[in-house]
Amino acid sequence: MLKMRAASLRDYRLRTRDGRDEYALAAASLDLRGDVTLYLTRFSGCIEGLLCVTFSPDGLPAPPVIPPFVFMTRVTAEQALVTSDVIVTEGLRLEAS
Repeated sequence: MLKMRAASLRDYRLRTRDGRDEYALAAASLDLRGDVTLYLTRFSGCIEGLLCVTFSPDGLPAPPVIPPFVFMTRVTAEQALVTSDVIVTEGLRLEAS
């Protein structure tokens, strides 16, 4: 679980499967503000574009001190749930295949 005051995501894609069909929720941008909580089973990305890490139940533990602002690139996550006081999106679309 990650808690924060805000998160700004670009080129957001969420994929899920219902039987054989795959569904995707996509957005050009997704901005979360307020009491933001991400419940994740796996999270990876590159901190400041330099140090690439993966956090999972079998991987690295969360650091004891997290800086107030972190910029990450190439982020992927297996998420179970996202909660936020405010969600603002641009270019939201639902895709099915």
